[in-house]
Amino acid sequence: MTDRLVVQLNRTGIHSVDVPETFETEGSFVVVLQNHGEATHAHLHLGEQLSEIGRLDATNHYLDGNTARRVSVDIDAEPETRRRGRLKIVAGHGARTRYVSVVIDTTGSTVRVDPALSTPSTEPSTAVESLDPLAVGAVASGASCLLLAVAAVLAAAANTVFAVFAVLAGLLAAGLFAIR
Repeated sequence: MTDRLVVQLNRTGIHSVDVPETFETEGSFVVVLQNHGEATHAHLHLGEQLSEIGRLDATNHYLDGNTARRVSVDIDAEPETRRRGRLKIVAGHGARTRYVSVVIDTTGSTVRVDPALSTPSTEPSTAVESLDPLAVGAVASGASCLLLAVAAVLAAAANTVFAVFAVLAGLLAAGLFAIR
């Protein structure tokens, strides 16, 4: 959620600027320029302290009568810091100037990250990755051995051929288990 600083323009008279004295936020925020009267110009300026950690995309803004405009103030402050600066608001080409004391307080907004999250997981992420290729090969060879043995019993003429294949498949399965 982005904090909002509302600036009321032309609410109490021509070129009037109504703002709170102080504004506190944890980081980036939006200045809402709310114009209650005739068309006007508003100028925003970050004071020296605030400009060290903040940035405005544009400083001069034209507002038609009875309209509003949102201006983003991007803050890049280190965690666990508290900084104070001033935001200058000028209306009507310098007719009125107001200052807001802005406090950037990141001491309560720190997100702590478990260092263990930076190391890759050694556990497989899917069921297929958890299968051991040698075990799969051994099981497949053993199953082939059984199928060939059953086929050899059922086919009297090819008993010798099937028996040889069954023995080879069994040897292959045993070899795969031995390698493991």
